[in-house]
Amino acid sequence: MNPRTQRTASPARLGEAPAPVLAEAVELREVQSIHPVSTTLTLTALRPEGEPRFRWSKRLPATAGIRQATRIHTRSRLTLAHWMGDIDAAARVAGEITDNAAKHGRPFPDGSVILRLTVLEAGDLLVQVDDADPSVPNFAAVKTGSLGALTGLGFARRLGAKLDWHMLLDDGSPVGKTVQALLPATWTEAA
Repeated sequence: MNPRTQRTASPARLGEAPAPVLAEAVELREVQSIHPVSTTLTLTALRPEGEPRFRWSKRLPATAGIRQATRIHTRSRLTLAHWMGDIDAAARVAGEITDNAAKHGRPFPDGSVILRLTVLEAGDLLVQVDDADPSVPNFAAVKTGSLGALTGLGFARRLGAKLDWHMLLDDGSPVGKTVQALLPATWTEAA
């Protein structure tokens, strides 16, 4: 591939012969060798208004190592997304929710649960975990904190996550649930 070149020509008038090339092609390498300063400009497309800043999803095997795998994936993805919140605490929350889904929920037929990370337009982080069990026993007690931090969801709540859940439906039939935690970008870990 040839380097880019630039040519300058004056416009031809009606009835005249085309104007000669006024400047010869200058190779980019020659310009760089003459001038010691160079720069790189990267253009990125604008994100449509209302779209999340970052979205990522992964199926994770519902095994004993899911908490650690989730924490590793969450840390790396939120770092790449330049999320401004506490990434380590968010990874702990995501790890607790996926571990809770693997232990107390039911994996999908392929043996996995689904982790989704979404950095919303305002900068908040939404952590969502899907599994095939359409119920959450004692969720009201976990949400109010009456069970304390004895459960994975209770621990996530203690870290400052706002918890919620909804049932997954397929043609009106329950096929699972989504447990979610909302973490503000400016949050700090609760005491």
